Amino acid sequence: MEFRYHNPTRLTFGEGTFGQVGELTAPLGSRAMLVTGRSAMEKAGYLQKAKDLLEDAGMAVTVFNKIPPNPTLDAVMEGRELAQAEGCDVMVGLGGGSAMDAAKAIAVAASHDCDMREFLLPDENGEKRLPSEATLPVVAVTSTAGTSSELTPFAVISLTDTHEKPAMAGPNLFPRIAIQDPELTYTMPAHVTAATGVDVFCHAAEGYISTVATPLTAHTALKAIELVAECLPKAVAAGAHLEARRGMMLANTFAGYTLSQAGGNVMHALEHPMGGHYPDIAHGAGLAAIIVAWGEQMWERAPERFATVARIFGVEDPDDRSAAAQVGGVLKEFLTAVGMEVTLSDLGIEQEMLGTLADDALRYMLGGVRKTPGETTREDLMGLLRASY
Repeated sequence: MEFRYHNPTRLTFGEGTFGQVGELTAPLGSRAMLVTGRSAMEKAGYLQKAKDLLEDAGMAVTVFNKIPPNPTLDAVMEGRELAQAEGCDVMVGLGGGSAMDAAKAIAVAASHDCDMREFLLPDENGEKRLPSEATLPVVAVTSTAGTSSELTPFAVISLTDTHEKPAMAGPNLFPRIAIQDPELTYTMPAHVTAATGVDVFCHAAEGYISTVATPLTAHTALKAIELVAECLPKAVAAGAHLEARRGMMLANTFAGYTLSQAGGNVMHALEHPMGGHYPDIAHGAGLAAIIVAWGEQMWERAPERFATVARIFGVEDPDDRSAAAQVGGVLKEFLTAVGMEVTLSDLGIEQEMLGTLADDALRYMLGGVRKTPGETTREDLMGLLRASY
């Protein structure tokens, strides 16, 4: 047996750790760019608090609060211009995955004099350019549980002109510091809690049922799935359920360690094109729409692992194949329980777009498709999409 594991991000976890953002960031630079979304962190008071904490630590702070829910290359380039003009030498991403991904991408854009698309889209040899060690340091403070962007070497950026939603990746995209403070999720609306929780499940489940899974990623993936099954319904039903909020943040942690090593596979490969063509679709909702079909159509490729997932969600059948065959049904029940049982039609995706989504997955998300057990063809992708419509 041989496998590798590399995650250099320093994690700070726990209630109240948000208050450490200044002291943790200050050793990395003197001029911070605080990257966040358009309103959520400001309305919650966390934007001003983060600015104050950074300034109290002796740093100059430039706020860039123009990140849309699906961060675009245009927003990244605007952030690059501001960062360079202000001499920013460290990025602080505050918010959900969009803010943290944007902070990573701006850290690359501000330090590399080239076309950013080289980092996002494969060349004729199927390779992407990797961000170099010149990439500015990033501190990632998550407000959701979540996308796990604070623990991964990926930044998903949308290209509005071509309707693509690719990712840049590489070891230099790992944040230097990750802050996971469950208190930031206490006021998160139920629908956001559910959607981000679905994302946690998919990171873990795809990492567990992956051609590049290792004993270490399997362990963290299963722990994340167990926590999601136990805690997400409670967090959605009662936002003030602090134990459930803490459990979901911990699930996000375990899923992040899985994702950082294994990446996503077929579900994320199909959802990214959805977000590229329909930027108003929440990432978790796009994933939720295909989870049941994924379970129903993929279980025979890894019956023992799908059986384990099914049993976490309540299946008691001792026979692996029989248990695995029930995974789609129990996942459907789970999605219904957290208000995330949706179809592609519900999300406003036209049926004639299904072929385009499959083609896009094979074109710029092929790496994820190939991490799915078994040979996954265009017709397999179309089967998943049709069953999810």
